[in-house]
Amino acid sequence: MHILYEDAHLIAVEKPQNCPVQPDKTGTLSLMDRTKDHYEFMLGKPLSYLGLVHRLDRHTGGVVVFAKTPNAAKKLSAIFASHEVDKRYATLVEGAIASNEATLSHTLLIDEKLNFVKVVPPGTPGGKEAKLSYRLVHMTTCEDGPLSLLEIRLHTGRQHQIRVQMAQMGHPVLGDEKYGAQYGHYYKKSMHLWATDLSFRLFGKKYHFHSDAPFSTL
Repeated sequence: MHILYEDAHLIAVEKPQNCPVQPDKTGTLSLMDRTKDHYEFMLGKPLSYLGLVHRLDRHTGGVVVFAKTPNAAKKLSAIFASHEVDKRYATLVEGAIASNEATLSHTLLIDEKLNFVKVVPPGTPGGKEAKLSYRLVHMTTCEDGPLSLLEIRLHTGRQHQIRVQMAQMGHPVLGDEKYGAQYGHYYKKSMHLWATDLSFRLFGKKYHFHSDAPFSTL
């Protein structure tokens, strides 16, 4: 466990990739359970409360915040629901990005049975607006072609949002075969998407948490 920060209201932890935030049908040990086990081992007693207030995709690593009290959980859930959180991600995508900065807006529709998200025309029943901004950090190359390292700011928090929107632009996240990544097998061993920063205000205090992406120095 990598605990980034803790106080009376919340715990910020670093989520490993390929780890679900909460228990799921696969039976993989979740981040919530890891956190509970860590505190029970360290303190000799279980946490009295651990509240889930937001999620990351299973394949995405980085900053996750849990509430330590029901009141904090209620407040944090409202903050995330109203998009009062500054969310930053790092991602390595296939191809050479043409613009150094851009804002992307799409309408996304979830196929629950396939756990797959697609871009649909605005006004499609069940579709939800998705918006993000990106900034090119640097470009590099691998044996299969060019790569672009991006800093992404989410304006909405849709399922698979970054993965789908970047794939729609012809630049799938490196290693994300589900949404069209095609570079060599070495790079498909992990998805290059990381939640690097979370910032918000809670009970009058400004919080900011950071976690370095393992691929940020490529």
